[in-house]
Amino acid sequence: MTTDEITLFREGRPDVPEYDRLAKARLRVRLSDGAPASPARPWRARRRLLTAGALAGALAIAAATAVTVGGRDEREPGALALRPVGAPQDLAHNAALVAATKPVPKIGPAQWAYLKTVYAETQEGGGRPLFGAPDKTRTQELWRRTDGRRFAVIEDGRLRVAKGSKYTPTYPELLSLPTDPGAVLARIYKTIDAEYAGRLAEWGKPIPEGLPKRTREKHALMKKAKPKPPTAEERDSTAFELVSQYMRDAVLPAKIEAALYGAAARIPGVRYEPAAADLGHRRGVTLYRVENGYLRSEILIDPKTYAYLGFRAIAVKDHREPGLLPLKRGQITGWGALVASSFVPKPGVRG
Repeated sequence: MTTDEITLFREGRPDVPEYDRLAKARLRVRLSDGAPASPARPWRARRRLLTAGALAGALAIAAATAVTVGGRDEREPGALALRPVGAPQDLAHNAALVAATKPVPKIGPAQWAYLKTVYAETQEGGGRPLFGAPDKTRTQELWRRTDGRRFAVIEDGRLRVAKGSKYTPTYPELLSLPTDPGAVLARIYKTIDAEYAGRLAEWGKPIPEGLPKRTREKHALMKKAKPKPPTAEERDSTAFELVSQYMRDAVLPAKIEAALYGAAARIPGVRYEPAAADLGHRRGVTLYRVENGYLRSEILIDPKTYAYLGFRAIAVKDHREPGLLPLKRGQITGWGALVASSFVPKPGVRG
C-alpha cells in the first residue's frame, strides 16, 4: 500500500481516537490477507497445506512482541494475535503482522549491508559427500553497498573491496521489491520467463565470426538443441530457489522479508515443518519444497522473530542424472546459516 488507508479512515471521523501501531498492523494484514493465488496458477484456489508433524492444538500467542532495533530489545505495548502455525500461509501471515510493528530502516544510497554466513563443505562445493553434521565449516563475511556499485569480502584475513556486484538481483532491485506477496511472486515468475526468453534469443543469433575453432564447435553444439520452455515444475522450483537466494545474499527490511515468505507460501508444493535446527544449532521452523521428487530445498526461519536463519538442500531419495553428480538419500548438497547481519556505514564495520 502506498497510502495509509487506516489513517484516512480515522481522519474521516476526527472524533474517533487514533489507532495504535498494533491495531494498524492487525488491520493491514487483514486487508492484504485475501490476496489471490499465484499469478502463474490463477485458476488454482489457495490451498491450506497441513504437515503431518504440525503442532496440533497450538494456542495463538498473546504476549508482548520483542522487536530488536539496533541491538536493543524494544517491547511493543499490547498483544499480537498470531495464528497457530500449521501451514506456510500461517507463518507468512504472522511474519507480516510482526513486521508491521517494526520501524522501517532508513537506507541511504551509499549504505553498506554486512552479512556473516557459515557454510558446510559439501561435494558440490568441492568437498566430500555430506551426511549429517559437517566435520568443518567455512565462514564468509560479506559487505554489499546498497546502490550495487561496490562489494567487499575478507580474503586471507584482509578486507578486499571490489567494484560492481557479482550478485543477482542487484541490491537496488531487492530493496524495490513490493511488500505484497502476490506482487513479489509475479515479479519472480517474470524474471524466470525473461531468463528463458534471453536464452532463446541467444540461441537464435548466428555464431560470431573470428572465434577460435573449439569455441565455434561449442557454439554449434549448443545450437543443435533449441532451448525448451521451463515446465510448470521447473518454474515453481526456480521460484522457490530465488526466494531463498534473495534472503541469502542481502540484509532486507522486515516487511520485504515477510513478503518473500508470503510469496513462497503461494508456490505450489511448498510445505511447512515445525521442528528444525540450522547449521548453528539454533531452533527454527522450515518452509520447504521437494524439487523433481528428489531434492528438498529448505528455508529456515526463527519461530519467534520470523527472521531468516539460513538454508539447506538435502536429497530425499537416490538420484542420477546425466551431467550431474549422483546423489544418495540423505546427502546434503548445500547448507548455510546467517549468523550476523546489519546495515553499517562502511566495509569492515560489523555493526
